[in-house]
Amino acid sequence: MPYCIETHTLTKRYPIIKGYGSLFLHPFKRREFTALNNVTISIEKGVFFGLLGQNGAGKTTLIKIFCTLVLPTTGKAVVNGFDVSKDGGKIRRLIGCIAGDDRSFYWRLTGRQNLRFFARLNNLTGREAETRINSLLEILEFAPDADRMFKDYSTGMRRKVAIARGLLTNPEIIFMDEPTSGIDPVTARKLRRFIREKLVLEEKRTVIFATHNLHEAEELCDRVAILHKGEIKVTGTISELKKEFASGKRYIVKELSLGELFSRIVDTEGLSAER
Repeated sequence: MPYCIETHTLTKRYPIIKGYGSLFLHPFKRREFTALNNVTISIEKGVFFGLLGQNGAGKTTLIKIFCTLVLPTTGKAVVNGFDVSKDGGKIRRLIGCIAGDDRSFYWRLTGRQNLRFFARLNNLTGREAETRINSLLEILEFAPDADRMFKDYSTGMRRKVAIARGLLTNPEIIFMDEPTSGIDPVTARKLRRFIREKLVLEEKRTVIFATHNLHEAEELCDRVAILHKGEIKVTGTISELKKEFASGKRYIVKELSLGELFSRIVDTEGLSAER
């Protein structure tokens, strides 16, 4: 199966803003924070791939690079054969990005008006845009609330508008950065079912899903990469990772959970970058 996403020794560093004392004492000294360090990964087409890690592990930075929102410091990232540093426009026509951030919406517009605005930005107009918006609202069971102001929506309702926006262009590859964060369990379960059953199993989309929720990763993902302090510690299917880090003692009858596995990986040093 061909790869749709690949990275090779991908590194991203951000400059650290100096205080007045540092500017005075060391005006030419450059300080940097390494968000990603030598990340090498390959993701096949049509899979549900999870990026699992604690807050600050580098998940969002990696997704931003794939979406061409930021450029790598060194190394290379390729999305569907296009280099993120050279072919940003071509990549953006192929992808959809769904994040948990509500600040990019217009709060005094309705949900439907927001979707029309973003459809226009993506060159969808007229009947084509309305058909696509109505279809997504029906799929997400959001049509009855689509004409209310965005500022009046609950967190779960805002997430649904964000998912609809990310799917407006019918993208081949979908990036999701903790889309169920902060919403109630019932709504989160419905969204997870929609993502898994509709987008991946039925429509054969490639979904890259960043989360720190161990249950979500175990329930949804075909393959998982665990990030810690900007480095990929291990990748594989859930069953492969459990076998890799299982104790092996005969008296253990309980299968290793993903939570126990994650704790072992975070606490263990010297793991290889990728299995």
